[in-house]
Order: sequence, then structure tokens, then C-alpha cells
Amino acid sequence: MIIIAFFLVIINLFLWAFVVSNSVGVMTKQRLARRRKIVALIIIVFMAIAIIYPVLSMLGGSVSSKQVSRTVPEVKLGDFFNIVKTMAKNLVPIEGKRVKIDQEDIDRAFAELPASEGKQSRENSPYSVYNIEIDGENLHLAKIGKVGKQWLYMTTDSSRDTYLAAPASEEQRVKAVVFTWSNFPDALSKGDFGRYVINSMILVVINTIGALLSATLVAYGFSRFKFKGRNWLFIVLLSTMMLPAQVSLIPSFIIYTKLGWYGTYLPLTVAAYFAASPWNVFLMRQFFMGLPLELDEAAKIDGCGPFGILFKVIVPQSTAVMLTITLSTAVFWWNDYFYSLIYLQDQKMYPVALGLTAFDAKYFNNSALKAAATVMMLVPPVMMFFFFQKFFIQGTVISGVKG
Repeated sequence: MIIIAFFLVIINLFLWAFVVSNSVGVMTKQRLARRRKIVALIIIVFMAIAIIYPVLSMLGGSVSSKQVSRTVPEVKLGDFFNIVKTMAKNLVPIEGKRVKIDQEDIDRAFAELPASEGKQSRENSPYSVYNIEIDGENLHLAKIGKVGKQWLYMTTDSSRDTYLAAPASEEQRVKAVVFTWSNFPDALSKGDFGRYVINSMILVVINTIGALLSATLVAYGFSRFKFKGRNWLFIVLLSTMMLPAQVSLIPSFIIYTKLGWYGTYLPLTVAAYFAASPWNVFLMRQFFMGLPLELDEAAKIDGCGPFGILFKVIVPQSTAVMLTITLSTAVFWWNDYFYSLIYLQDQKMYPVALGLTAFDAKYFNNSALKAAATVMMLVPPVMMFFFFQKFFIQGTVISGVKG
């Protein structure tokens, strides 16, 4: 990220100098706008790389057979191109090629060796493939064992010829793209992700219902009822959005502990039923204010009361904004780590985010399993955005009723 920021600064300075150098002539608005677009495009491209690369790298790691996490080397400016090359390699699981050979061919190869060659030992299947030079020709040979101080190689084709040669180095390994799909079932079997998913679904469902119900009622009051100080109260409500969550953390923790709720789901769910998210109220209120008041008056003539108008007239027309709040609330609580870490102790009550942390602590040296588990836990929110993206955009834009 430091390198990316450095290049962004250099590019911006270059464009600025280019603009200044041309300032002698007439700088039209079109030329200025075009150069601003170029700067914006460059920034967007670098930001996209910074966001997309970790995701693609995680996807590549989830189907890799590498077990030990690699250490991050010291970054030097002169090694920039090597770093980029390494990053590109990490996007796909490029590993040493391995092949399987029939046991009969292995037994035949060792049986044909003279007893005077030295101590023999066999490799386990699948066998690593190396690029070995034999009589001036480079061959892809599988290492099947050791004979004395030499390695015993066998061709990977149908001929099954054997050769005794000096030990090969790691640089001579034949590389190949290897997809290890077994990481996914292994991660599920080694971690209690079924329980974590159920716990997260409990939090998602309860908090989503609470957020919808409370935001709808509060927004209905601010948008449809006139009372003294309404606008000031709404401003106070919106001002709470500027307060960091950490400001109220200690008082909330003390209150929930005094109530005996610590170690339960109550601190994570009760607040949702009291319009704890000002953003949801703001979004809903703005949408309600876009609906014509004539609809309320027509409903009153038909005998509807305030709640009848809300649930029979306004709510049916607010599908887009309600789906937006549902999606954002569900994704937030699916990914919640902070509040769950504060209020939950029993690992059996952990949601997905805390479950992944526990899994990471247990298999800290197995990057493939960790990446596979993370990818699987990303599927539900990604699928939600994929299927409901149309409604999400409509609700965020806050469109009114169209004739």
C-alpha cells in the first residue's frame, strides 16, 4: 500500500506539472475536465487493485496445497518488480508438479537395481517431478526414491525408464497449476462451522426484524406526524451517527453486565428494537417523505387509522428501501466481530467471524485451510448482494412514487 500511495503521488505531481507547463496557453474547461478524469481513473484503478488483489489471492490460497504461511519479506523499492511478480504468482496456486505411478512399476525399478548400489529408500506417492539433464537432454523425471547418495528417477510417460542421478534442487522442480479442492471439506470437518453459521443466522434474523420494525415506526413518526421540535429531534438523532461506537461501549457494557446479560445474545439483539441505527431511520424517513400525502388522506377516508395507513399503504410501497435495510443489517451482523468478541464467552455461541478467528488460532500454520474457510463464509453475503443488487440500488437512491 505504501508503494501504491507513492506512485499515486508521483502520478499526481506529474499531471500537475503538465498542467502548469501548459498554463501559458489557453486552458479550456474541457482540457481541465479531461485531466481530472485521468487522475480519477488512475486512482480508481489503483484502489480496485488494492481491493481486488487480496480477494483473488485468498481464492487462490483456498485451492492451494501449501500448508505453511509464507513470511512477508522486507519491502525495498528496488525489489518492486520482484514483489509484483510474486503477487501475480500468488493469484493462482502454482506449485511443484506431482504424479502418481503404479506400484508395480516402482517395485520393478527397485528390483532391477544392483545390490552394490547402496542403501535404498522409497518416496511416498504422489511423486515430485524435476527437470533433470540426462545425456545433454532435459527430461521431466519423477523422484521415486534414493539409492546411496543418488536419487532414483523415473520418466512420467508410458516408457517408465529409470535413471540414477545427482540430487536435484528445489529450483529444478517442475511447476504446475494444482487445484486442491479437498481444502474445503477439510476446513468444514476440522472446524465447527455448522454451529457458527446457525449462531450467525440467529443474530441476523433477530436483528434484521428489529431493525426493520423500529426504523419503520420511528421514520413513520418523523415523516407523517407534525409535532413541536420534530426537526430538532431528527437532527439530534442524526448527530449520533458521528459518535464512534467505542464512545458508548463502556457504559453499555456496564449496563448489560448489571442486567446479567453478559455472555448471552441479548446485548447483541435488544438494541435493534430501539432504532439503534440512525442511518436506517434516515433512509426510511426520506423514502416515506417521497410518498404523496394524498395516499394517507385516501386511506383515512376508507377508515384506516395511523397503523392501518402505515402497514396497508406505506409499507407495501417501500419494498426497495426495506430490502436495502435488510441487506445491510444482515451483512453487518454476519460479519460482526467486535460486539460478539466483547459480549460472548462461550465458544459454542460464537458467530462466523469469531469462529474464523478461533479456527485461525488453531490452524495458524495452514494458510490453505484458513483461506478455504474464509471463502466459504463469504458466500452468503456475496449471494445476497448478487440477487438483491437491483433493490439495493433502488433503495439507496431513494426514488419516490412514479405515476
